[in-house]
Amino acid sequence: MLKHYQSNRLEYLADLLGELTRIPLGDPLAAELIVVPHPGMGRWLSLRLAESAGICANIRFPLPAGFIWELLHQLLGLPPSEDRFSPGTMQWVLYDLLSTLPDEPQFQAVQGYLGGPGGAKCYELSRQLSRCFDQYLVYRPDWIRRWQRGDPAVDGDQWQSELWRCLNQRLGGRHWVDLQRLAIAALDRDATPGGLPERVSLFGVHTLSPGYLQLLERLARWTDVHVYRLNPCKLDWTGILDPSTTTLRELGADGEPQYWETGNPLLASWGGQGRDFYRALLATDGTPIDIFDESRGGSMLHQVQDDILNLRDGTAGPRRILAPDDTSIRVHSCHTPMREVEVLRDQLLDLLDQNPGWQADDILVMIPDLDQYAPYVEAVFGAAPVSQRIPFSIADRSVLAENPLIGAFLRMLEIPAGRYQSDELLALLEVPAIHRRFRIASGDLPVIRRWIRECGIRWGRDGAHKRDLGMPEEALNSWQSGLDRMLLGYALPGGEERLFQGILPYDEIEGSGAQVLGGLSAFIQALFELTELLGGHHPMADWGRRLGILLGRFFDPMPEDAVALQQLRGVISELVANVDRAALRASVDLEIVRRHLSLALDATPAGGGFLGSGVTFCALTPMRSLPFEVICLLGMNNGSFPRDPHPPGFDLMAGNYRPGDRPRRIDDRYLFLETLISARSCLYISFTGQDVRDNTSLPPSVFVSELIDYLGNGFVTESGSWPQDRYPVNHPLQPFGPRYFQPGSDLFSYASEMLPAARASLSPAVPDQNLLTQPLPSPSDEWRQLELDQLVYFFSNPTRYLLKTRLGMEIDRAGDVLETRDPFEFGWFQRESLGKRLLEAELPMPGLGAHDIFSIERAAGRLPHGQVGRQRFRELFRQAREMGPMIRQSIPKASLEKLPVDVSLGEFRLTGTLLMGEKGIWGFSFQSLPDSRLIGLWIRHLVLNLVVADDRMAQTTWVENGRQWRFPPLPSAQALLNDLLVLYWNGLHEPLHFFPRSSAEYARCLHQGRDADGCLAKARAVWFGGYSIGSEYGNDPYYRLAFPRGEVLDVAFQTLSRRVFEPLLNVSEED
Repeated sequence: MLKHYQSNRLEYLADLLGELTRIPLGDPLAAELIVVPHPGMGRWLSLRLAESAGICANIRFPLPAGFIWELLHQLLGLPPSEDRFSPGTMQWVLYDLLSTLPDEPQFQAVQGYLGGPGGAKCYELSRQLSRCFDQYLVYRPDWIRRWQRGDPAVDGDQWQSELWRCLNQRLGGRHWVDLQRLAIAALDRDATPGGLPERVSLFGVHTLSPGYLQLLERLARWTDVHVYRLNPCKLDWTGILDPSTTTLRELGADGEPQYWETGNPLLASWGGQGRDFYRALLATDGTPIDIFDESRGGSMLHQVQDDILNLRDGTAGPRRILAPDDTSIRVHSCHTPMREVEVLRDQLLDLLDQNPGWQADDILVMIPDLDQYAPYVEAVFGAAPVSQRIPFSIADRSVLAENPLIGAFLRMLEIPAGRYQSDELLALLEVPAIHRRFRIASGDLPVIRRWIRECGIRWGRDGAHKRDLGMPEEALNSWQSGLDRMLLGYALPGGEERLFQGILPYDEIEGSGAQVLGGLSAFIQALFELTELLGGHHPMADWGRRLGILLGRFFDPMPEDAVALQQLRGVISELVANVDRAALRASVDLEIVRRHLSLALDATPAGGGFLGSGVTFCALTPMRSLPFEVICLLGMNNGSFPRDPHPPGFDLMAGNYRPGDRPRRIDDRYLFLETLISARSCLYISFTGQDVRDNTSLPPSVFVSELIDYLGNGFVTESGSWPQDRYPVNHPLQPFGPRYFQPGSDLFSYASEMLPAARASLSPAVPDQNLLTQPLPSPSDEWRQLELDQLVYFFSNPTRYLLKTRLGMEIDRAGDVLETRDPFEFGWFQRESLGKRLLEAELPMPGLGAHDIFSIERAAGRLPHGQVGRQRFRELFRQAREMGPMIRQSIPKASLEKLPVDVSLGEFRLTGTLLMGEKGIWGFSFQSLPDSRLIGLWIRHLVLNLVVADDRMAQTTWVENGRQWRFPPLPSAQALLNDLLVLYWNGLHEPLHFFPRSSAEYARCLHQGRDADGCLAKARAVWFGGYSIGSEYGNDPYYRLAFPRGEVLDVAFQTLSRRVFEPLLNVSEED
């Protein structure tokens, strides 16, 4: 007996089912069998049954396909083994067949695409073709029967029909079409088949393939089959047509046109899939039992639902009056997904405030592309202030998106074919499960990063690996070269640079660093061994063993990783089992294994989260439209929904629709209809409807547009305006838009922390709106005792010093970035360092010669490789030879010595050392001294004049880039140094408008006698940069943070520039 229950409220169907389950089965130990279309539906139903009966126990919730296969096994006595014709098994049989296609005319197009046996193209074609064959089995059994007879089924099926016959022969028949025929024959016999369930219920299913439905109809001869179906309309709507096609269908026998009914346009447009299933159910022997509810409220949402329920076109008659405060349907347009989530949080807080009886559990949020929105949900809802916090959970994320361990495993499979880049390997080591395996603490990772950078490791295992990738066989800058330097440096500590068998020891690892080095070395060596472990072609069973070795060698999971790791092992085991059933004779390479695992893990749900505590965020999935007080749809963009997966060109079902088929666009249409009728009090929709670049309007999903059109043609406000005027609600680009906080505005916000920013946006523009609007409190007196190097560092960039030392802002992380390409050119600092070493080689003092310097620099990986590096070195060496005579003439006769400094200047105390010769400070540089370092030299000269009594020793001499200049003895040194210390103290309270490059440019220009306006223009060119000048402001993140507008070359700048540089320029003497 087949009974068909239909209602427009899923709760009524659940209560009816609950009454049925209270009738005990004949076998007290037998489980109640309730077939559900989605696991989420099963969870909701179990909670509903438990709420009404106090318990939900001994009830199974299989999916339709799983139930049908259980039934086939019972009827036909099949072993409880997996389906040999599953897509996972067929795929590998097809891969084998495609790899050995005969040279016959019908396969020429396929062979032209593949280009050869096996490989990635063969894998992808076999994967998509297996899914097509799976659909043919379920929805086109007549094609399968024709193919098996050797007959064509449709045009263009020659090569697919031949492949199917080969596939069927390999797997030995007994596929769904054959098993269905045998099962129906068994159910058509007069004798009662054994092992059938006493009662079967199908709940919430809105579509079934014709073959499934036929089998259920036969099953109903022997078993009670109860179908509980959500039906949006209580009238017979099987004859209505989609108005977007046409109302004029055909001419009658008398030549007059026949018109078909549209009824409700929303139901006609979106209900095609449910209509086809309704027709199929009516064709069975079952009689529908109706439990419809017409007791609706007067809100716009309820009236639209009533229109659908009564097959009424709400746009045909007079427009209905809409209450002013009716917000039962809300449509919001935002600029970005992040803004959609921020607006959603405010709207939900408003709904919960207006409806004190509601809980967060009464709200469901569905999103077509959940992985795109999930990070924003976690950021907005997870970091909300306590007063604005709404509990939430996220369901339906894949195990790949949910757990970093899975992502690290897949990235590890890419290593053998990759470049072994330093940043990629370090990113793997930063995964907790990996660095735990190699006994490396998370606090050691910054140290390892520094070792890698300082040892010059950039990419490649070794020279042989680079050669295999088509590059010169150069071991420098490879992992093996860097590890050799680290290990040798620990074994041979010394401090002096020297080569040992061509290797330059890295002398920075000692003590407890040995354990960290051991873990790093073990990790890198294990990665090197991946080439052998994962290289070549192997049978899939061997791949399963090798991947198990990889997991054990690299991962030490925590308890919270256990589920993800179990799912990963399960996917690997399933792959091996499918290949085993397919009897695949060919071996495959790593790329195919990696591709398969990546797709499988991305499709494997992480589990949990659905109907958890609080608001549930989940994917917008067909056949899971559950009743909630509030249902929200995010990301309803044009092109995002309905989804159009673009079937492959060889899909013979594409463009050949039959009732019962499930194209994705048809699925999504009915899903939107079910969502509309499942919202009990409010339907909320948002989409990205404004371009973030130019604010142009972007259309929403076509379904949203159809809904808005329906509302506009069916309703009118008391003031006479149409609902289109309020849809959609356009939101500002930023959450601190003034409209959110203005009285009488149509927008609102609960984000009180945004109010100051909103007020500021309404204030008149401030020319110099800086980070600090008022000075910081004075620091303690400890800040008046400073090292000489600290004062030098302060004046190299006072803004950076303030933000780093007093505010703790470390924003310049460029030094942490790892290089991943071989060196080709020298930067300024590299050029200066190497050039200065070559200059030292020209001096009459103990040291390394040019040949040794070249060997050391090359071994350190700091030179470009090959002839390029030699040529660059020769150029620097030639310049150093040209500068040598000038340096030798000025060099002190005695060796330089360190002079201790301890000077008290009022409330300040300076300590440190000065490097001295017999005539004071002496030094040289390969290139012209940067202004930031020139100030440092000036400060040291002032200190020198305070600590030496002999004027002959109170001078500073500097040789650079072909010229020599000096600072003479300075009687006013104390006053000048005091003034710099005052600036230092001021700079601890607020950013000084002093910027070494721009300030020096301005002061030099004035010193040359030019007018102030022209000098300020030159300073601005340095500050903001130009075609050939780097921007001092743009290249420094601390300047950009402290001075967002950049307009700071004001009077204070001019005063400070002269105050610091004018004394320096006045006394500087060039020889």
